[in-house]
Amino acid sequence: MLSRKYCDSWLVIVSIAYGLGDCRSVGQTPGSASKTKAAPPPGSVLYLRRWIEQKEQAFSVLVPTGWLVEGGVVRVNPQFGPTNSVAAKIDFSLKKDQAGSVMMHWFGNYTYKDPRYLMGNFPVGSNYMGSLVYPLPDPQSFMEQFAFRRQRPQAQNIRVLERKPLPELAQRYRQRAVMPNQQFEAGATMVAYDEGGIAYKEKLMAVIEFVNGQGMGMWTNHDTLAVRAPAAEFERLTPLFGVIEGSIKGNPQWVAGENRGGAERARKALETQRYLQDQRRAMLEHQREANAEVRHSNWLFITGQEDYINPYTGEVEQGSNQYKYRWVNSGGDVIYSNDGSYDPGWDSSLPGRSDYKRTPARQR
Repeated sequence: MLSRKYCDSWLVIVSIAYGLGDCRSVGQTPGSASKTKAAPPPGSVLYLRRWIEQKEQAFSVLVPTGWLVEGGVVRVNPQFGPTNSVAAKIDFSLKKDQAGSVMMHWFGNYTYKDPRYLMGNFPVGSNYMGSLVYPLPDPQSFMEQFAFRRQRPQAQNIRVLERKPLPELAQRYRQRAVMPNQQFEAGATMVAYDEGGIAYKEKLMAVIEFVNGQGMGMWTNHDTLAVRAPAAEFERLTPLFGVIEGSIKGNPQWVAGENRGGAERARKALETQRYLQDQRRAMLEHQREANAEVRHSNWLFITGQEDYINPYTGEVEQGSNQYKYRWVNSGGDVIYSNDGSYDPGWDSSLPGRSDYKRTPARQR
């Protein structure tokens, strides 16, 4: 738990320096009603908007005011093979600015084939039934070799500051495994580097699933996420990353449709590669159920969040515990504040809906 002094300092730096929302003036103006309150302290209010995925409305996420959103649902062309075309991939990023000086990137889950389990001429980098042929890595190596180096080709003076396992995260996947030959390993890595004259820190995490035996040798990355910021500000921004990550909501209608579509695509793929598709269907169904639970438990613990009850929907939502007060309106917009005298109902400068209600913490 952060100290009050640390929280206040973080709020000021984030709101002013990183454009996470205007520190709006809510003070009295000429002719205003007597009940109008004084302006909240600078940096005490954080404005976020709920963004809905544009291509298929698959999910939504809270985005700080002024940030950019790129990507969303990705579908792999089945002409390259059935393995990765069965289910949609979610690959998107949130950026404070076009350069991504502060950035979060969720990578899609892709399945690969370890060449040790192949017969014939399938060198590393070739395609096997829609899977890239590549040796099974540990989670940290996957993040450094695949996620980081492909996303940061201009990075210089790269230093790996930390590589650590996440055994609790891996255990949650094991508990929900549907096959005895599924193995899971989770880990995180912290990297420091220079890009464009700025010193950055970037933290990446991933779960690697490996299916061995029976000639399988398939491995898949899950929950692969990278967050970066200027090195001097990284720790102060960590709670904000947690707020955003915990706000992701799937669209139940999209999930139901994806399940039906995935089943049909799986049936067609089964005609050409039956044993492979039987295994993949079971893993994909398990994956959808596990991702939400793992994301909630892992990030609630790591980033210091709280469960809140939405007064409009009655649903449980995750949000930061670094603020004393939280409001939500009927459109899903959220406001945080540490100012006990601030009330969104009196804030005439708020854009859009103003029907904000306080969201109480869920009783544990």
